[in-house]
Amino acid sequence: MTNQNQTETNKFEQFDVAIVGAGINGAVASAALSAAGLKVLLVDRGDFAGFTSQESSNLVWGGIKYLQSYEFWLVFKLCLARNRLMRAYPNRIRQIGFLASLGPTAPFGRLLGTFGTLFYWGIGLFGTKPPLSYSARSAKRLEPNLITGRKAVKYFDAELPDNDSRFVFDFVKQAMKQGAQARNYTELVGAEFDGEWTLRLQSLSGESHVIAKTVINSAGPFASDVTSMLNSPTKASLVFSKGVHFVLNRKLTSKYQVLAFWDEQGRLFYVLPMGDRSMVGTTDTRVDHPVTEVTDEDVEFVLRQINAQMELAEPITKDQIVSARCGVRPLVIESAGDGNIADWHQLSRKHVVEGDKDRKVVTILGGKLTDCLNVGEELVGELNRFGLKVKVPGRWFGEGSQIRKDEFFALIRRLAKSDPQLIADGLWRRHGDEAFEIVGDSELDDIVPGLGITEQEIRYIAINERVQKREDLLRRRLPISMARSDAELRANQPLQKLLVELGL
Repeated sequence: MTNQNQTETNKFEQFDVAIVGAGINGAVASAALSAAGLKVLLVDRGDFAGFTSQESSNLVWGGIKYLQSYEFWLVFKLCLARNRLMRAYPNRIRQIGFLASLGPTAPFGRLLGTFGTLFYWGIGLFGTKPPLSYSARSAKRLEPNLITGRKAVKYFDAELPDNDSRFVFDFVKQAMKQGAQARNYTELVGAEFDGEWTLRLQSLSGESHVIAKTVINSAGPFASDVTSMLNSPTKASLVFSKGVHFVLNRKLTSKYQVLAFWDEQGRLFYVLPMGDRSMVGTTDTRVDHPVTEVTDEDVEFVLRQINAQMELAEPITKDQIVSARCGVRPLVIESAGDGNIADWHQLSRKHVVEGDKDRKVVTILGGKLTDCLNVGEELVGELNRFGLKVKVPGRWFGEGSQIRKDEFFALIRRLAKSDPQLIADGLWRRHGDEAFEIVGDSELDDIVPGLGITEQEIRYIAINERVQKREDLLRRRLPISMARSDAELRANQPLQKLLVELGL
């Protein structure tokens, strides 16, 4: 490197680690590594959790379906990860029952189902409520919309009451508190390696350069694009499975629980709570590219499944769909290039971390939200092997103190004009102690009736949570545009006025 080039390089901001991709893997990487004493930069060409990590079923689960393929070690690890997340996030993650209706498409009957759910409970070290078994009459009494004559079993996992992308942003927020820089709408457009990395970034405000000792590729389904740019190929590769969920303008469950069925292809299919509405899905379609869209075939398939599996007075029709989630699952194949496997439906959501010590690159492939803490800790170990001075991370995940929770709920009961429990639950769940700052001492009202979201919270998020576009706020920081249709949002004049005032 010439002296002139060295002088130019010295002008660039320097980091220990640059993380490319701010889905769940990139977010936990930024939180764990910043807590380990490293100077961290996190970038994403879209918004945080703006692609795969905003399209999940909102579940934190141990992978009960992998028992059918005898992946007991994977299920054990996922259950332990689920238990750990439930302890660390007592408000943001809630235990929920899965009532599985045993119709003709189910792979087993009540006896085997009872044994399987007991085994699942045991392999998860009894970290949830114990499973239950129901006769056809008891199942119908418990959930009137189930088909008469079908027995059921119930097991327990957990879910995110808000949405997956909100949970991802919690890790980004934690990383920023620990000194990390996080930049959304910032794309890696060039990279040069000469013992350390010079990265060229393109953001909404223009082009910039940074220096990084190490690069972590957490670009999810686009990981191969980044490996090509960094000239750091991996042994493992990815195939993609498209999953589609629809939110309906009606509630299909009489209680706070998930209804589980098996679709006509023998895959698990859910009805999930989504605020005051229900979400149904998912599909499993092999696709060749990460960018997908909802097709007429997807709509027809999902509606056919749900109408066939429930005894509804009024069948579900297309006009009852409020919004859609459509994304891909990046599924790992251990041997690079082997994408023509015989039964790709059997691929699990495991993750692989590959380190290239010569070029100082770590690539994360696959994975799921439930396993996120393990990913963060594996990266700390990997960078230690690279020779970086990595400390044992301090507190890098989990909710803050719950000491003032009762005080906050009492405050909301005094200030709220409507549904104080719903408003208090949401504010505390999403913000913890910061909710006192959001509320102040002003009167509160639900600006989106039924969701418990106030004008004060929207203002706070728009100003403090790196919101650049309207969709960042309504789709990812809050679950507004998933639970309400575009027409409903346009008709909400107080909300529209507020968004215009905020420049969104």
